[in-house]
Amino acid sequence: MNQEMTGVTTAPEATAVLADFQADYLNAMIAGSGRQADQVITHAFDQQVVVNDVYMNILQTTAYEIGRLWQVNKFTVAQEHLATAIIERQMGDMHGLFKPQTDLKRTLVLGCVEREFHRVGCRMVADFMEQAGWTVYYLGAAVPVRDFVSMARSVNADLIGVSAQMVYHVPSITNFVREFDSQGMGGIPIMAGGLPFVQQPELYRALGVRFSGVDARAAVTRASQVA
Repeated sequence: MNQEMTGVTTAPEATAVLADFQADYLNAMIAGSGRQADQVITHAFDQQVVVNDVYMNILQTTAYEIGRLWQVNKFTVAQEHLATAIIERQMGDMHGLFKPQTDLKRTLVLGCVEREFHRVGCRMVADFMEQAGWTVYYLGAAVPVRDFVSMARSVNADLIGVSAQMVYHVPSITNFVREFDSQGMGGIPIMAGGLPFVQQPELYRALGVRFSGVDARAAVTRASQVA
């Protein structure tokens, strides 16, 4: 996983190739084999798949499918945790490939809302935003909102990102926004992300946040338009 790759996406005709890699990757997760999953990613890089497409078309697609399998009781909690650990380890290995393309001199603080421990999607946004030239402070899972506010203030954040992957954590985003407002930081735009915002793209409007992105690429595009 040490191949130097750019952020340019693959051509449309490569869709079938990516689908094959994703199917192999899912099979590795079903088998619980981190070594097999590593081989899939290495093979993808050998075939000149760029890291952005590895994230979006292999890792993210598989993560969503694992979530679906868990919901229909075809994946145990232990299997889901193992798969997530493999994905996060590989993302750590690939982080160095997300080289900043410029320096926007803009700062993003992002993490998961309180009690939300599903952080893969949030980490993907962090890596894509860093590649796009943002200075990124990625706080990870289950961040207490007051600590979130404190960090945003200390680094003079230009944008806040908050993730809620489980639908029952979405109401916490309203409290999140209120806390920023009460601390005199309501002027900082907030973007929201997570599966509920993929399923309902206009959900953000009801929560008082500025925008949402259905994936890491969309988050970069929307952030460039707002912050």
